[in-house]
Amino acid sequence: MNFKDQLAKDLKNVFFNQDEFAEYIDIDGQQVLAIIGSDQFHERPRHPEELYNITHGIYQSSITILVKSDDFEKPAVGQQIYINGEDYLVVSVSEESGVLKINAMTNEA
Repeated sequence: MNFKDQLAKDLKNVFFNQDEFAEYIDIDGQQVLAIIGSDQFHERPRHPEELYNITHGIYQSSITILVKSDDFEKPAVGQQIYINGEDYLVVSVSEESGVLKINAMTNEA
């Protein structure tokens, strides 16, 4: 067994295993086995002041999703996606060793 074979086996049996790290989530109406990184909240920039004043109390929440590239089509940066019924905007996406890493943001109050 070579390294690539071992990596594929580990992805299936360890990382994308419901008893270990992964869980089924709904992405755009499709049930996908994925690993979700914790939500992070970001305060909006305070400048320009006019924009800050009209968006006061609104924060940006980010989420990172890891999914096997065989299980989900790679989204485009700027694409709107729904994750477990919540609206997100894809801000970055990368693919490495058969895994998609999707970073997305949403606004919250």
